Amino acid sequence: MITYTTIPVKKEVKRKLELLKGDRDWSDFLNELAEEVNRVKRDRAFEKLREEVLPYLEEVEKSHRGFRGVRP
Repeated sequence: MITYTTIPVKKEVKRKLELLKGDRDWSDFLNELAEEVNRVKRDRAFEKLREEVLPYLEEVEKSHRGFRGVRP
């Protein structure tokens, strides 16, 4: 059995969401919105991690090449 609930929001917020929602039902729209937010958060976290780790990886690669006698 499917159950539903109501979510109280300001009328201004509902109008904005209705424009984004289009013809989709609220459940589908909000689910897609939540998935998109999660995707963006994952992408940002990955980019941040990449920015923080990449310089170290480059140093490790240089060190490894030097140790093995391989020139860049």
